[in-house]
Amino acid sequence: MYRYLQILDAAVRIGRARLRDKYTWQQEFVVQCERLGGVYIKFLQMLAAHQTTKSLVQGASSDMVYEQVAYEFIDVDAELGTSRQWFSDVASAPFAAGSYGQVYRATLTNGEPVVIKILRPSIRKTLRYDLRFFNVMAGILGWVSKSSVVDIKAMTQEFSRTTAAETDYKREANNGEYLRAYYDKRGTIVIPRTFADFGSRHVLVQQYVPGISLASAMSEQRRGRKIDEVVYTATGSNIWQQLDVLGTECLGSILYGDYQMVDPHPGNIRLLPDNKVALIDFGMMSTAPRNRAAFVTMLGEMVKVYENRFDPGAFAVAMLGFLDMELHDALQVVAREQSNDYMESVEAFVAEYVRMQAGGSLTQHYLLDRQMARLFNQVINRGNKLGIRMSGDNIMVQRSMNMFLSIVRAIGEAHDGTVHFNLLHGIMNTVHQDALTHGFSHRPLPEMSHEHAYEVTANWLTMIAEKDRQLFRLITHRSHA
Repeated sequence: MYRYLQILDAAVRIGRARLRDKYTWQQEFVVQCERLGGVYIKFLQMLAAHQTTKSLVQGASSDMVYEQVAYEFIDVDAELGTSRQWFSDVASAPFAAGSYGQVYRATLTNGEPVVIKILRPSIRKTLRYDLRFFNVMAGILGWVSKSSVVDIKAMTQEFSRTTAAETDYKREANNGEYLRAYYDKRGTIVIPRTFADFGSRHVLVQQYVPGISLASAMSEQRRGRKIDEVVYTATGSNIWQQLDVLGTECLGSILYGDYQMVDPHPGNIRLLPDNKVALIDFGMMSTAPRNRAAFVTMLGEMVKVYENRFDPGAFAVAMLGFLDMELHDALQVVAREQSNDYMESVEAFVAEYVRMQAGGSLTQHYLLDRQMARLFNQVINRGNKLGIRMSGDNIMVQRSMNMFLSIVRAIGEAHDGTVHFNLLHGIMNTVHQDALTHGFSHRPLPEMSHEHAYEVTANWLTMIAEKDRQLFRLITHRSHA
């Protein structure tokens, strides 16, 4: 009951701030999320990772959001229980803390340095209530935002699922060992060994990973230091090579892995000597996209933007195919059965629309700055005129990709304003060319019944008609369909 009162009080405070000033209520929103802690801080991390939502958390402490959260007391010896006998030394105070867990240094009896991550007791007490509240709010928000690109209900369900998984350290231990086997074969990313026998559902024991966190390096950059000098001084490594490897592997795992680590925020990335990179948190994992070809197509269109070969119609259809796979499959089935190629009409409409907007300062800014997400969301699909609903199975994959792209952009803009352009272009082009070589561009035929395809298409056309009559007339006109 106390937790419900805390949440209610936070909601009232945010509401009052919104009524006082519709432009600064975000500051109160950040304050209340920080006060509630746990999943609310994780929620801030999710918002901070996206170009379209990062403005909501501008008042948040970067160190808090990405790495350092206030400590709470934990009896480490009691948490370890009988496993304590395998440790010669265990620190009583944490050296790092995240939104869900706290991390302690320790040494095994064989002399090996390790870290112990312990789930916060406060999370164990409040998690069930917090997730229940999130799902209630999702139902309300989903009802009032039916036309949004993001399916709020699906996003919240996925967030609840991954949160439950992230707070189960036995599952995280299994995730870590899967990733360690995957990256050992590739010889790229370093994944610390997990000592499953010493842990429990609330305790995780892993090899200690040296180096510095990317969050620490970015913090030094915000203080005015050159990030490449910070990393070289600490590790002797070239951060641009490290980011290239990390980005190539993050995007490549979407194609070649059965599962992906989808929480690559700076606090979970360790920069090591010899240009190596380590990942240290495996609580949030996602399965591979159902249609990897859609991802490859979208990646190819993003590469074109970096090469000044922007094709707005093809870009829009590629984004539609990746974001809303159900709609894309339905339109394919309808096109095959009735020769009504609505996607071709969408492509023609977008090409003409962007041509008319080409002189606009906003369009030019996003193109020159290679801000593809904003170009799509705020120009091409402004107000979700294309009637897209993001597929649930892609929400976490897109979150991971956007988080990495946002990190590199933030580093590049703070460094010299341009270094991230070549870096991101190289990463995307490498993954895209490799995907084409391995045949990932082939789209499998949709496995969807005719009845369901027509139902999805009809609902989509209804939404289009409500939003943009010109687009509705174009895509339903026989000369274009």
